[in-house]
Amino acid sequence: MEHNQNEFELSIQKFYTPEELDILQHAVIGILGAGGIGSNCAISLARSGIRHFIIDDMDTVELSNLNRQSYFPQQVGAYKVDALTEILTHINPNITVEKYTDFLTKDTMLQHFSNAHILVEAFDKVESKVDFFSAISDVTVPCIMISGIAGIGKSDELGVTKMGDNLYIVGDKHSSITDDCPYAPRVAIAANKQADIVLALLLGKDVL
Repeated sequence: MEHNQNEFELSIQKFYTPEELDILQHAVIGILGAGGIGSNCAISLARSGIRHFIIDDMDTVELSNLNRQSYFPQQVGAYKVDALTEILTHINPNITVEKYTDFLTKDTMLQHFSNAHILVEAFDKVESKVDFFSAISDVTVPCIMISGIAGIGKSDELGVTKMGDNLYIVGDKHSSITDDCPYAPRVAIAANKQADIVLALLLGKDVL
């Protein structure tokens, strides 16, 4: 997983110590879901120096996704993991993505993510979130979930809650996409809060 520094990576060196940049470039981030949350989170992490991702999403890009997901009209019909990989490697050609299109259940949830240093839950469906929560009961790496991001306004309600030793939950914990549409601003805010937690954990900064 070693690569020579490229122009993008040389340009961000001023933001980190050599030790910090080395941590970011060797970290492996697992993202479960590549929709509005997963795509926005991955792009922010890529721009921050993360090189290595494991991403699973079974869906393809649809026109209706473009109001909040980081895809483009010409990518409609492509698997989201393929479209996201294309975007990430445009940002930084040194990025590697281990990508899957499996439907994940509680029993298979973590099958591809044993090498991840941090897990980011980015599912749309409540059932998948419940399965993820059940699957991580014995996981020791940090896990970051989403709960409540739909609607417009009151973005300051999108907070961060810590549960136990290694679980962080981002969101307002009450809004539901069954009651209101997820719009780009709140989705991006929540996704970037997840990305910020990832960076803080990797670099030994305070999360809360």
